[in-house]
Amino acid sequence: MTKFLDADINFYPDKITYTGDTNEGRYYIPSHWPAEIEERTIMHEWESELMKKHADFICEKGGNILEIGFGMGISAGFIQDNNPKSHTIIELHPQIAEKAREWAADKPSVIIIEGDWLTVLPSLVGGSIRTTPKKFDGFFFDPYGEWSEYHKFADMVVQHCKPTSRLSHWNCVHVEGSSCSFANHPKFSISFEIVDVDPPENDYFNLKTYFLPKVFFNV
Repeated sequence: MTKFLDADINFYPDKITYTGDTNEGRYYIPSHWPAEIEERTIMHEWESELMKKHADFICEKGGNILEIGFGMGISAGFIQDNNPKSHTIIELHPQIAEKAREWAADKPSVIIIEGDWLTVLPSLVGGSIRTTPKKFDGFFFDPYGEWSEYHKFADMVVQHCKPTSRLSHWNCVHVEGSSCSFANHPKFSISFEIVDVDPPENDYFNLKTYFLPKVFFNV
């Protein structure tokens, strides 16, 4: 993650990228493996249709929305189209966080928090005398990188859910399943909208079918 945070982000009209080690963040890297430095795509505009579907689902109940990962701000824009009561965005990379703050300057419902979701999420609390985990009506999880430990999201988000909360996440899988470990989780039920996609060649998703997760909190 350190190399990623130190890398400059390349902001193109249709995508954002950075030049970094493709092995960074992997759980096991053999000591003899050399660093593989290349330009990596963080997000691309082809995702726009999917981002709208994610946003519309998590905003079904209105209220307070938590988004993890700003990227190009595509999903954030669609969330704003749903007029949430509040819209909290956690972004790790300082240059992307700065872009997020610029985007949010004229949006009073938006709160930008720069930092690692793994430490920021547990710190979100409500109340003044006796604090409790802050609750949200909708969640969208789309951070970048293996270091994001996305498999921890389902367990960590439980205490921030309301009985009617809606959750979704970027889902880079080949079959119906959840890259964030929501499938078969005792606290959640999940269904999938199957979406036909035709992405341009890229280094993170080249499938023709996208399994869009729709997650509900089990009271």
